[in-house]
Amino acid sequence: MQNSINKRYFINSLARGIKLLEKMADAAVPLTLSEVAEAMEMALPTAYRFLYTLQAIELIEKEPDRKAYRITPKVLKLGYGAFKSSELWNTAHHHLVRASQKYGETFNLAVLEDDQILYIDRVKTQSILSINLEIGSKLPAYCTSMGRVLLAWLPVEDARRRLRLNSRRKYTGRTITDLNKLEGILTQVRHSGFAVNNGELAHELYSAAAPIWNRQGKAVAALNMAVNAARHDKDYLLKVMVPAVVQCADRISSAMGHFKDENSPANQVAGGLSDNKTQES
Repeated sequence: MQNSINKRYFINSLARGIKLLEKMADAAVPLTLSEVAEAMEMALPTAYRFLYTLQAIELIEKEPDRKAYRITPKVLKLGYGAFKSSELWNTAHHHLVRASQKYGETFNLAVLEDDQILYIDRVKTQSILSINLEIGSKLPAYCTSMGRVLLAWLPVEDARRRLRLNSRRKYTGRTITDLNKLEGILTQVRHSGFAVNNGELAHELYSAAAPIWNRQGKAVAALNMAVNAARHDKDYLLKVMVPAVVQCADRISSAMGHFKDENSPANQVAGGLSDNKTQES
């Protein structure tokens, strides 16, 4: 619990109920009563009361055959309401659509959540990965182009802390898990203004990402372009994808009131291409 929280006003049961919904969403499969109790470190009767309440207000439903619980589409209304009221999503979405139409490729928008990235928009042209990604999906930040972009502009200690939160598994033979190497990559990203991923999350994936800035000069999201590696080579990654994401991200940032500094790394893409080659390792 954060130190800034005033326990006098904090409703613990409400917080636990929301945390339970998050656990069920992250699980991506229905959970039984015993699985919920274990995940939430609750006694079975307590877990049942939480599940009963959430079921009564139609945020979860029970599968009779398995005696397991899953979240209902009603939960989507909460997220959709957030999207509709979000300046970021409303500003960025049509730019993603235009970019996807121009290049015929998938464009994504994500924000940082602890040691992971959370997809908040996705304009998909075709299936790129063997895993299913949609709005609301999460991926580890350390081995994704958008994650590295978002980590790069955090205070160094904060970025290091988030890297250490993750077990940093090797998804492919190219996945970089060493902390020192990852911190070096984040330094390169800050210098060049973009990040690339060359088969670290999945062999079939190439992606390039750039930050989106708000009017206060904070990197609030990352945008990437993702392609199937079988259809493109590394030259396409650096010569086409990187300029495409930097330009698209720059347009979104400008629309959000960010002042464009012509001397910033993010606007010196050509100079950053040669410096960024070690990101491909």
